[in-house]
Amino acid sequence: MKPLAAKRLIGAEKEVENMAKNANVKQYSKYGQNGGNYRSMNIVEWQTFLGVIDDFKHKLIMRLLYESGCRVGELVRIQLKHLDFINSSIFFPAENTKTNQSRTSHIPVDLMNDIKTCLRQERRMAKRSGKIFREEDFLVLSNDYRTPHASENRIRQIFRKYIRLAGLDREVGHDILGRRLCKFTVHSLRHTHCMHYIHIHKLPIPIVQRQVGHKTLKATMVYCQPNDEMVRQAYGEVRVSG
Repeated sequence: MKPLAAKRLIGAEKEVENMAKNANVKQYSKYGQNGGNYRSMNIVEWQTFLGVIDDFKHKLIMRLLYESGCRVGELVRIQLKHLDFINSSIFFPAENTKTNQSRTSHIPVDLMNDIKTCLRQERRMAKRSGKIFREEDFLVLSNDYRTPHASENRIRQIFRKYIRLAGLDREVGHDILGRRLCKFTVHSLRHTHCMHYIHIHKLPIPIVQRQVGHKTLKATMVYCQPNDEMVRQAYGEVRVSG
C-alpha cells in the first residue's frame, strides 16, 4: 500500500472511532489472533440451534454451511453439477470462492442423502435412477423468478430466525449507526466448523485448511487457540475428577 493511501486509511479508521464515541455506542471488539475471539458455537449451542429448526430444507442449508465450512456466498452458488453423490463431496470452482482457488469439500453421507431427498421432492432428480434433470440449476433456488439462486441475505434471514428461536440471539453491542450486533452470524457456522473439527474431532490443521479453503495455513492455525468455553470446561473436568 502506498504511504498516502495508508495515511488516508488510518484517518478513516480514526474518524469512524470518533463517530462511535460521539454517538455513545459500544463497538464490537476486533477479532484477535486466537480462536477465543471468533464467534463460534460450542457443541451444546450448535445442537440447540439445530434442534429448533423444523423446516427440512432450512435444516439442510444450515447443516451444509456447518459441515462443508463454506462461506454463504459459496453456498448460494452451488450448482447441481458441483455435487458428487458417489464421494459425498461438493466442488467449489475458483470463480465462486473468495480466494479465487477451487476446492473440494466433503460432507457426511447422511447429509448428501438429505440433499437427494430434497431434490426428489422438488422433482429435480429422478426417484429411481437418481438422474439430475438440469445440472445447471442451483442447489438453493430463489423464490424470486428474476434471480436463479437464493440471495445471501435470504440465507442470513433464515439463520437469524432460528438463532432467535434457540435463545442464542445475544447482543454484544451496537455499530456506529446504533444497530444491534449479535454474537452469532451465519458466518459463525464456518468458525464453528473449524473449532469443532480441530478441537473436538482432532483433525490435522492442513486437512481443515483444504476443507474450508483458507489460502494459507496461518489462517487456519488461528483456530488452534482454545476459546474461553474450552478453558472453563477443561478446568472443570480436572477439578471434578480430582
